[in-house]
Amino acid sequence: MVAHGEREIEKLHTLVQQAKNNGVLDLAFLSQAELAHKAPQIKASMGVWSPSTGIVDSHQLMLSYLHKLSEHGGQYVNNTRFVGAQFDGHYFIVTLNCDGQLFNLKCTTLINAAGLFAQSCAKQIDALDPRFIPELYYCKGQYFSYQGPHPFKHLIYPMPEQHGLGVHATIDLAGQLKFGPDTSFIDELDYTPNEQAKARFVSEIIKYWPNLDGSRLQVSYCGIRPKLLKSGTQDFVIQDHSVHGIKGLINLFGIESPGLTASLAIAQHVSKKAS
Repeated sequence: MVAHGEREIEKLHTLVQQAKNNGVLDLAFLSQAELAHKAPQIKASMGVWSPSTGIVDSHQLMLSYLHKLSEHGGQYVNNTRFVGAQFDGHYFIVTLNCDGQLFNLKCTTLINAAGLFAQSCAKQIDALDPRFIPELYYCKGQYFSYQGPHPFKHLIYPMPEQHGLGVHATIDLAGQLKFGPDTSFIDELDYTPNEQAKARFVSEIIKYWPNLDGSRLQVSYCGIRPKLLKSGTQDFVIQDHSVHGIKGLINLFGIESPGLTASLAIAQHVSKKAS
């Protein structure tokens, strides 16, 4: 993580303290010499090193989860839409649409982890009071990839902006460098990349990498965050019966991109609530 100027340095110290409060105890402030060694060509007033930060192949992670699911007798059923659920006080009668065919199943535990569609699914659970369903705001973020050699050996994060982590530099397992995501609130789901955002990306990246060759930036892909607020910071919202009063129902709202990184910890947390 890198900071520029007194204001960002103050924010960096706040982040490090928050990390300590959350049990992350391995962060270390870097001298200018250490910063130059770990991140050549990076311009910063101060840097913090996070040795336990890493990257993951999300596709392989999903395949691993599917394998574990199968090992434990679970089933993954695709092309199936959640239509609704009725709660009779003991069981949920869940209606599903599988390729146009409706069918029902009965369960005692219903977990709504539908990401961008969690609020939509929650509205179809008859016993759930609507006041427990938070407002949803679509927040689009896109990435630009960098073609050609680069000096990056580690992930580089500027100080977070109001709605996200800022345009940070990340490297995949093949060494491909990309930058993003930016933030833009939208009214409808739209995954079309915006080529016009390149100038904005360049202006953000050169703040910490002045040697950027903007001609090597190529538009990559987009994602959409399920924001619960349009300003300020938010945490994941995980509701069980202690919140909404329905035994066996667990709703997960606002699980944006860090949810992938935290998926195992979230699963453990939800499992305890479901037991």
